Amino acid sequence: MSALERCRREIAAIEARISAGHPDVAGLCLALSDWCAELRLIEQEMTLKAKMPATAEAGRAEGPEGDVTF
Repeated sequence: MSALERCRREIAAIEARISAGHPDVAGLCLALSDWCAELRLIEQEMTLKAKMPATAEAGRAEGPEGDVTF
């Protein structure tokens, strides 16, 4: 199971408990906030990784002799 799937599963489980009337609403809201933040971080990391090859290619510059420098 991927980290994204786990986050989504945990979020769904917490939302179900809140909807079912679980008495620890404050604790569940805190857990929900944590899992949502984790999900956003993972999504941002995935977006950056997807952009990295294009960014790395665009960042190449030619040296004075026409050589590609890194």
